[in-house]
Amino acid sequence: MSRRSVDIEGRVLIAGSAGGAALVLDDTLSFWGGFNPVKGEIIDVHHPQYRHLVGGKILCIPQSKGSAGTPGGIAETLRNGSGPLAFVLGEPDVNISVGTLVANRLYDMNIPVLEISREQMKQIKTGEAISIDRHGMLSVNR
Repeated sequence: MSRRSVDIEGRVLIAGSAGGAALVLDDTLSFWGGFNPVKGEIIDVHHPQYRHLVGGKILCIPQSKGSAGTPGGIAETLRNGSGPLAFVLGEPDVNISVGTLVANRLYDMNIPVLEISREQMKQIKTGEAISIDRHGMLSVNR
């Protein structure tokens, strides 16, 4: 079986590079109340990916939901190592961008945030290997 790659050009919200397995969320997520930043676990019992761990994954999410506390939850999970390696968003999200930017600056991390369309997001499946470069090119390796 031959392997193939699908390339998607995204819009860089926060520059960086990363590679790892995709975790595609079917719904928005609150990182303040629906997420445990210590474990990196989705704890919202109504979320389709309840109990999934985001640590060490490329988190593909339509967008976050919640209040101004969301960036704090994101920065905390990134600081303690239980957060994703990168965020791929279905639309721009100020809360995810701010939380990631804070972690990148305060903790000298390299967590990229990339925006692609929701249609492009449908091309990515949980578990597929993804790489993101600093210029916004996302490659899905199948």
